[in-house]
Amino acid sequence: MKLKLTCHEVSHLLSQAQDADLSAGERARLRLHMVLCDACRNVERQLAFLRRAMRGLGPGEDTPSR
Repeated sequence: MKLKLTCHEVSHLLSQAQDADLSAGERARLRLHMVLCDACRNVERQLAFLRRAMRGLGPGEDTPSR
């Protein structure tokens, strides 16, 4: 397993982490990359914003009321 991740790999892991737990190794490699990469920290903030916005919609918000 390689230690250094590419930004592409990090974006994949950030997305994957939304649906499932990452392994300890993946979390460590992800943290290391995030310390060093402003662009990936920005992507993480954007994903967090989108996640909060989607939660704010709540169930049934996209269906017309009766």
